Amino acid sequence: MITLLEDLPNELLLDVFEYISGRDLYYSFLALNSRINYIVRSLKNLSLMIYKNEPLLIQTFADKIFRLQVSNHYDITDIDHFPNLRSLSLYNANDKQLDQIRYDCMPNLMYLFILIPDITESSEKLARNIFSNQLPSLRYADLGLIDVNCISLSSWSPSLSVLRINCTKSVVIRMVLLVCPNLKRFQVNLLKNNSTIVTQLPTKTLNHNLKTFILVVSCRPLPLETIDDILLGIPNVTKMYLHWYCDTLFVILARMLSERLKYLRQFGCNIIEFPNDIKHNNIKSIREIHSSFNSIQCTTTYHGFRLFTADGFPGQANLFG
Repeated sequence: MITLLEDLPNELLLDVFEYISGRDLYYSFLALNSRINYIVRSLKNLSLMIYKNEPLLIQTFADKIFRLQVSNHYDITDIDHFPNLRSLSLYNANDKQLDQIRYDCMPNLMYLFILIPDITESSEKLARNIFSNQLPSLRYADLGLIDVNCISLSSWSPSLSVLRINCTKSVVIRMVLLVCPNLKRFQVNLLKNNSTIVTQLPTKTLNHNLKTFILVVSCRPLPLETIDDILLGIPNVTKMYLHWYCDTLFVILARMLSERLKYLRQFGCNIIEFPNDIKHNNIKSIREIHSSFNSIQCTTTYHGFRLFTADGFPGQANLFG
């Protein structure tokens, strides 16, 4: 009868230890005895969350870390010690860390999450590298805030499959689609734009094979002409979620979606409509426009505006779920 951890065979210990984080392995099991040491040091594909400077821990497991999360609430700078990294999440990333996200440091990186409050020279450089395929293994990316300067229309990034970005100009959406031909899921958080500079829209014809599109617009209505231009470039979308203030009748938007997206199967929304023309905006008639609109609900807000909501598809709030 097995009553002690040490009585388990090596194979079972390896299986058990795979579910334990690198930090817990280091502080709870390493140095127990030579056998446990050997097993722990032979592990691969470990996860590690760094929230303080621990050089011995990092040195012990650096080449075994598969998934890394770094919080910069402490003085943590270098992240270039993990050659087998597949997944990297950086919270409050600094410029030195962003500069270290390169192919020669992380050749196998597949997933990247970056939380930064502003665009910096280093974040622009990283985005340009990503959109020019300098990280060819990268499949999933959450890049935070980017701008038109981060994308060159002569670049090419065929590896990206799932992408989430924040931007202040809707033209960035089209630019991303032009340089990422194999993108399947795309989420854009369109933020308030204080700039008066008008960016010319790329005129290159776009017929993207994107399947899932999520658009969240903050602080301002989005012109219907802008929405129409976006829809024209993504005719193959099957899942869509929209969240913004609409300064036109919702029924007009619904008809546009039905006309442009012939393959639409699942639709979700959270849209506040400024006009209040109930006669031309009957919820029953809206649901009849397209089968994916059947779940749309309409309520009146405290200020008298109409709110249209629909839980279109599971995980709409989390593109990487």
